[in-house]
Parts: sequence; C-alpha cells; structure tokens
Amino acid sequence: MGGAGVRLRAVLGVRSAGPRGTWPEREPDADALLRAFRTRFGAPPAGVWHAPGRLALMGEHTAVGGGAGLYVALPWGVTAAVGPAPDPGVHVAAPDGPLRPREGAARAVARAVAEARRTGTLGADTGIRVALDANLPEHASLGYTAAVEAAVALALTDLDGGPPPEGATADQRVSLAARPGCAVRVNLRSMRTTVLPFDLAAEGLRLVVVDTGALPRRDLRTVRSAELERAQEVLGPLRSVQDLPGSLRRLPDPVLRRRVEYAVTEVHRLNAAVGLLRAGRAGETGPILSASHLSLRRFGLPTREAELAAETASRAGARGVRVSGWAGTVLALAAEERVDGIGEALATEFGAMGWVPPRVRAAVPSAGAHRLR
Repeated sequence: MGGAGVRLRAVLGVRSAGPRGTWPEREPDADALLRAFRTRFGAPPAGVWHAPGRLALMGEHTAVGGGAGLYVALPWGVTAAVGPAPDPGVHVAAPDGPLRPREGAARAVARAVAEARRTGTLGADTGIRVALDANLPEHASLGYTAAVEAAVALALTDLDGGPPPEGATADQRVSLAARPGCAVRVNLRSMRTTVLPFDLAAEGLRLVVVDTGALPRRDLRTVRSAELERAQEVLGPLRSVQDLPGSLRRLPDPVLRRRVEYAVTEVHRLNAAVGLLRAGRAGETGPILSASHLSLRRFGLPTREAELAAETASRAGARGVRVSGWAGTVLALAAEERVDGIGEALATEFGAMGWVPPRVRAAVPSAGAHRLR
C-alpha cells in the first residue's frame, strides 16, 4: 500500500499498517555495484561513494525559531556508482533496473546535479549516470533522500577535484560531516555544524531505532511552522526568548503557547545534552531525550504507535526514549545487553494491540560520506 493508502487508514482509525516498504538486510557491495553499473550503462563508473542515513536525536522541530538539531549518522546508507554520460541527461538506476524520474531517489540525484551545475562543479552540458544501492529504508524518517544527494554531491566534487560539499540541508550536512563515535550539532538557521563526542560503543550503549511506520493524520511540518511564525510576530525570534512565562502570557492563543513552550524549552534541553557530550558523559543524556519526548506532546506529537514504542522501550530498560522526526520512528538509548529484550517487548506489546510490530535495529554513531572505490 502506498503512502496515500497508509495515511487514509490512519485518518479512518484503522489498525496500524506497520512499517512501509522493506529494510534491506544486505549491505551494498561496492564491487557488485561496479559490475551492475557496467552492465546497465555499458561502461565502468568513475568511482563508488557511500553516504549514511541519519537519526535526529533532538531539536529537529525548532528550525523556524532558529534553534539547533542534534543528529548522528547511521551505519546504514546509500551507495552510488557514478560516471559521466555521453549526453547532458541524468540517468539513474538501481540493481534491478532504471528508476523513473519521479521516484524519490531519482529526484534526489537530479537535485544534486542541479546544485553541482549551479556552483560550476558540473558543466551545464555534462550528463551523469548513477547506479544506487542501499541498506537504508526509504520510508522511515532516517534521511534516505539526503543520503542519496550527499553521495552524489560528494562524487561530483571528487571528480571535479574540488573541496567536499557542505550540503544544503541539515540532513545532508550530517551525512557529510559525521564521524564514527560522534554526534553532529547543526545550527538550523546558519547550517553551521559542530562535531561532538558521542562514543556509545565505548560505554556499551546502543541507539535502538524503532520504525513503527505510523503517520500522523496530516503532515504537521507546514502547520507547525506557520504557528511558530505567528508566535514570532508577537515575541520576536524564539531563540532570543529569556522570560518564557512572561512571553507565554503575551500570547492569547493557548495553541501557540503550547508550541512556543516546546520550542523554547527544547533549546535548553539540547544545550544541556551538548554539555554532557562535551564532558564525555554521553550515557547520561537519556533523561534529556525522554524529557524532550514528553515535551513534544506540546507540539502535537507523537503518534499513538510512537507513544507505545517509547513507553514499551522505557519499561524494557532503555535509559531514554524519544520520537525522531515527524512520523513514527522512535529512538531508545539503551545498554547493549538490553537491545534484544526491548525488541521482544515491542513485538509483544504491538501484538497485544493487534498492530503490526515495528522494525527494530541497533546502531552506534557512524562515519559520514566517503569514497569506497
């Protein structure tokens, strides 16, 4: 069932449809992708690049107020074999065949090419061929299209001999700037990135990624952005709010008060988390993640499936839980030995509700985009 069908079921209150699409188990093979490129296009590529997906830890909903987001790169991502084309076109394929121009991955490649042409990295009359493979699900709020864009953008700058791209969006910047055992703070106004220590593996910890597939009844991003813009017309930039109680009293609309309360307090929570990371105390960020999750209820999030996933993971021993992004993906910070128990508890609780169990994977902060071949 496509995205429209899943959303219709959510609107009608029908049982959870579960995760969308597949989560590929097989890690992309760079050499196999080289061969697939040659078979598809009749010539070898210029190289093979990889870019990771990303997990939003907190702060990603505060862009309108000029806040910051905290992210990590995931061990799963997109691999791209890239080479020149004999015509000005953009040709994109997967191992099992060509992609239609309207497909998400093909559009992401087209955006990366357009940006490269705008900056002079790629000539206006130069076409490219791209073969893509991935072990990152496309519909799980884990930065799939940003990973495609990052991999292709890095390929084009490498082939041009220029410096690595920075990325146009927060997701792309995380994919390009990340390092193993680190988190990336992104200023959502200036897009400046800061890499911070977040070595969970050294502490025996994991980030448990829970993909419930749940969607809100409507896409809330535009609505929430408009609400925060209205609040800023009264209060000025939310990042500059010092007296939160006084500022809330200036807003007659109770809905706006709830949105502002979340956006302003999230900045303080993120700053506290960053302080712990700078001090090498990554394992102590769990309560901050959980506090952020609870505060997101003031923002009209999360979905009922995300709430059940967060509550279940917490009862099963997670140190902290939070919905990630705008839909049904949840993260849990947990000791490595707790991961299997969290997965089993989630399957049990979702089954008891008659809902499709979520997909569960464990990760540590991983490397950013890089060339493989």
